[in-house]
Amino acid sequence: MRQPVFTFEAEILTDAPFEQIAARLQALASPAELRSLRAFSQWLPVEVAADALSLRWERSRAGALEQGHIQIRPDDRGAHLRLEGRLRGWGGFLLLGLLRWRTDRLLDRFVEDL
Repeated sequence: MRQPVFTFEAEILTDAPFEQIAARLQALASPAELRSLRAFSQWLPVEVAADALSLRWERSRAGALEQGHIQIRPDDRGAHLRLEGRLRGWGGFLLLGLLRWRTDRLLDRFVEDL
């Protein structure tokens, strides 16, 4: 049987230097140490590339698989942050309201934590 898939995304441009963000994230044992990212408790290791950082999480909740990532890239004015995620499964209907509430300002709270 097919399962529904719900997606969400957000972008923000911040004046925080990319190097500062990269140094702060690499100093942490896990992104979950930041207050804004604690809710996503199952983080994969931070992926570091020459021009980007990627934070990924994956977990199952209420019968739905939740996957997502935050990508951080340098920009002329600071850093560009992009959040992408998806919920797969019928439990997504139950979580959609909570998830929208939790992710609507996630990038803003993330920048404040840095």
